[in-house]
Amino acid sequence: MANDFILVLDLGGPQAERMARKLRNQHYYAEIISRKADIGLFRRKSPRGILIAGGEDGVGTFPRAVLALGIPVLAMGGAARMLAAAEGARSEGILLQESAAQIRFEPCPLFDGLSDSDRYFTRVDGFALPESYRPIATTMDGLVPAFADFDRSLYALQFYAESNDPDGAVMLSNFAEKICGCTPVWTLENYIDDELRFIRERVGDRRAVVAVSGGVDSATCALLMRRAIGDALTCVLVDNGLLRMDEADHVVETYKTELGLDVVRIDAAERFLSRLKGLSDPVEKHRAAHDAFIETLSEYARAQRGEPYLVKGTIYSDLLASGASDEAYARTFDAGHVLEPVRMLFKEEVREVGAALGLPEAISSRRSFPAPGLALRCCGEVTAEKLSALRRADRIMRDVIREADQNKRLTQYFAVMTDTRALASGGYGWVVALRAVSEQGARFTVGKLPYDVLDRTTERILTEVPGVARVVYDISGSACDAVEWE
Repeated sequence: MANDFILVLDLGGPQAERMARKLRNQHYYAEIISRKADIGLFRRKSPRGILIAGGEDGVGTFPRAVLALGIPVLAMGGAARMLAAAEGARSEGILLQESAAQIRFEPCPLFDGLSDSDRYFTRVDGFALPESYRPIATTMDGLVPAFADFDRSLYALQFYAESNDPDGAVMLSNFAEKICGCTPVWTLENYIDDELRFIRERVGDRRAVVAVSGGVDSATCALLMRRAIGDALTCVLVDNGLLRMDEADHVVETYKTELGLDVVRIDAAERFLSRLKGLSDPVEKHRAAHDAFIETLSEYARAQRGEPYLVKGTIYSDLLASGASDEAYARTFDAGHVLEPVRMLFKEEVREVGAALGLPEAISSRRSFPAPGLALRCCGEVTAEKLSALRRADRIMRDVIREADQNKRLTQYFAVMTDTRALASGGYGWVVALRAVSEQGARFTVGKLPYDVLDRTTERILTEVPGVARVVYDISGSACDAVEWE
């Protein structure tokens, strides 16, 4: 059925995306919706159930209107505490924090198949619950980490399904299937079949152009489109002059030898540098590079026979972050002529689809690279001189890390050209920063590279890259969306 899915309401933080991904991993389709969405959108989407996640900071008003939709609701984490407050529960404050406790489950469809167990709780508040609610899980000390209003199918858990948490996975599955009546039919194989059918129906006998970058998103789109329309697809690489050393050559060669796809290479470096001239604000640089990309691609498309469809490698995280369609694309291309084959997939799902279509490991395992390229790793104004030095420094860092077999434990590693000059023996020169991180949950932690690796990298950069006076190492962690400097 068209509405055989769970809608995940995001009250802030990373948990909404994580819960949606966990539901999909168990073959229940899930979409994410913002707390700012109008209640009319909930009604139009008509999901089987709503999972509310986030709200750990308690900021904002709980969306009480969703409780009146007459469909099951599961509030998790901070959202459960916000639900309790919105329903008139009297808070008794935090009674358990950052601690494990044995939990006993009361008879409830949410916990079918589970037995008493220990759980780690980030936080459990005490509540004097309204009359319609009853505890559905208790600790040995009498705390109530979960409660429900069975008459209205409203459930609240003050915890989440954590990583590698089989009990949490059972709870999500029980909510989707036993409480909401969803069917576990979501698979990436079905997604591929549906998308291929949609592409063929939409494109018909026309052509399509996909811009490739060497990343997994655009490569997966290219493979989907080729399987759907064959030789009617043209792959284009916009060489913006902001790629890493020899990257454009590598992309063209990889597509030809590994994927059997020829790539049209467009040299647009001069246009991009011209647009970036005088800009130092990261947002302005991002916008200038993006607009230059759209203009370059649109010029190519208009020069082709007919009006080809344009294929974008938008993924679900991009869609959630922007909250709207791309205005630059909308100004240039008719919305009906833009295809986004992986727009509803998370990054790991895109990798799986790519693998199923034959995407080689060299592309599927490629580390993410910002869309504006080195423009965002070149702090301050972007110049040809700074880009040249940054490319060479970045190549040296990557080579040394791979030679030392340190690359497999790192999520990201790259060089940054700072906007700072420092004194060296030969006079003033640029300061290059090295960045290496590993992903830990919702954060990046510093990659603790051995000192000899840092020493070799630094010595080679100072010796082989003209204009660089100092090398520093960034040892700060960050949220996963803040790994870049700009």
